[in-house]
Amino acid sequence: MKDEIVVLPILENLSLISDFLQERIKQAHLASRKAWELLLVTDEICSHIMQFRKYDSSMGKMKIGWDGQPDKVVVTIEVAGIPFNPLELNSKEMAKEEEEEALGGMGIHLVKQMIDEFVYTRTNNSNIIKLVKFRRSRRSRTEK
Repeated sequence: MKDEIVVLPILENLSLISDFLQERIKQAHLASRKAWELLLVTDEICSHIMQFRKYDSSMGKMKIGWDGQPDKVVVTIEVAGIPFNPLELNSKEMAKEEEEEALGGMGIHLVKQMIDEFVYTRTNNSNIIKLVKFRRSRRSRTEK
């Protein structure tokens, strides 16, 4: 099942994104731990994009897509604007990230541990992030 929601990239819309995903997760019967991890990772990535908006006045609306497949679910986050890959923060941003983590933030490095595949592409002035969560474990946590 494919579906999507389009919202302004502002922090107030995180709840709309979460509600959208929770409904799709429920319909897809995704295991609770996997669902929790996918929601957490999506929230973290969307939050970073929304915070980055202050540096990019050209950023357009954010599209969140859902694709429930028999073996996996794929959440796609797309937003127009200058190139921004949240997993490739520069050293200044990494220092800020570590400080935020100490204050209770999840941290981008944990995103890498909670998601099975993370793909960033840039197409037609848009940043596209695909988050993949397999329904069954395909590798052990120690291999990540």
